[in-house]
Amino acid sequence: MDSVGANLMNMKKRFLQLHSVNQTSGGRFSFKNGLPLIKFDISSSMAPLFLDGSSLRLSGKFTAFQGQAGTTQLTNTELNFLDGFCGFNQCIESVTIYSKRLNETLERINTYYRLCPSVVSGKNAFKDIETRHSNYGNQHATIPLTRPGLNCYNNISTVGDIPQASQTGQDFSIPLYAGMFNSGAPIDLSSISGTGGLVIEILLRSDVGTIFGANAVANLASYVWSDLVLTAPVYEMSGAPAQALQSSVNQFNFNTWSSMFQTLNASDSVIALTPGLSRVTSILMNFLTASDLGNQNFNSARLGGIAELQQLRWSKNGALFPLQYALETVSQQNNNTAKTNVSNPQSFHTYSVNADIFRHYLEGLTTDRYNKVRNCSSAYNNWYGGSTDRYQNAGRDGTTPSCSDGLGMLYDSYGGGVNFQQMVWSIQLRTSATNLLRINDAGSIVAPLSDVSNSIDGTSATAQAVSIFYLNQNTLMLSPNGINVIR
Repeated sequence: MDSVGANLMNMKKRFLQLHSVNQTSGGRFSFKNGLPLIKFDISSSMAPLFLDGSSLRLSGKFTAFQGQAGTTQLTNTELNFLDGFCGFNQCIESVTIYSKRLNETLERINTYYRLCPSVVSGKNAFKDIETRHSNYGNQHATIPLTRPGLNCYNNISTVGDIPQASQTGQDFSIPLYAGMFNSGAPIDLSSISGTGGLVIEILLRSDVGTIFGANAVANLASYVWSDLVLTAPVYEMSGAPAQALQSSVNQFNFNTWSSMFQTLNASDSVIALTPGLSRVTSILMNFLTASDLGNQNFNSARLGGIAELQQLRWSKNGALFPLQYALETVSQQNNNTAKTNVSNPQSFHTYSVNADIFRHYLEGLTTDRYNKVRNCSSAYNNWYGGSTDRYQNAGRDGTTPSCSDGLGMLYDSYGGGVNFQQMVWSIQLRTSATNLLRINDAGSIVAPLSDVSNSIDGTSATAQAVSIFYLNQNTLMLSPNGINVIR
């Protein structure tokens, strides 16, 4: 739809504000006291109508509760957390986008709460997260001392305490990190030359997978979304350009995220999958201790370290691809001492630079070459990215710092992607089976140093849950006679 940019003078911009088509009279969405599925219907038009997906915003209120009934406000002074990189996005299990004209799914992102922290931390530096994103959806750095209480805004204002009856939750306005909405091109909603409108479905997560922490478990923490509004910026085209557009065959290129899940339980593991996608641009992977899933004590959206990584091999149908060599880290021997002065818990951290692996991860996130990367949270010389005393379970309970680790590979930044439709994509990961990190695990400056496991030794305690996301290019062929999807 290149004609859109050339016809801006013939367009009028409007903002559509849409309410969920399936909300009840109370307008509450949750697993305990509401509906878990949110559905928005963006209608079509006869004239060309272009949706700016990158500026789409979902706004509403988040309120946290405790107790079996889920009607008592959550105590803001206790250990109740949301993941810093996710914020309120941690409440979303999946996002699905349908074409009304085609009556087909254009994109479905499962485990959305695992994709979101990788995208946010990989494309935004500390300053962006603490300003822009903190206002979007309560996102913040994953260092514990910067964590706001979930309901602090409910209880305190500039004039003091807010009465219990006036506490209504925290406002949010979040973008949707769907590939289709962030492809760089507007989406034609026309019933003649476009998708015929869109349906967006958002499935919320269960309470066990969202608010976490020691007190969240004890108090049966839950949440509710309410007052939801989807704000959709659209451009209307009219006149001769609109007639010319609708009488011709148009092509719309867009990206989609597809997700898969696997587990690792050995120090030398291979993940082999057939994605069924023909135009893969890049791949992202992130890790989490598998036992943390479904456990409200721990953060299921955390970007965990995979243990002491020693070697990576990316392959296609068993042959090395796209790199014709294995990537090796500097950790070829167990790094059992992580502090420069192991007798002092306040000693400076030491850093490990795995520049090549880090580079490919950022290229996979930004779908461009490394020299185009501008912002990220994963600098090698900070806690998030390079400190050697970040073990597998760092940050799992919300009281210790978390990481921004992940793996990725850019296959094609400018061309038509790589065909994995009938090809096997695989990666071999070699990690330590015995590594112990000598760190101050208890988080106190007076606590004794201890050796903490940082390995995959074949036991359930160290098994890793792997979320894999494929970014695939798609093409919609649009004409008055019909619509066709090329994946």
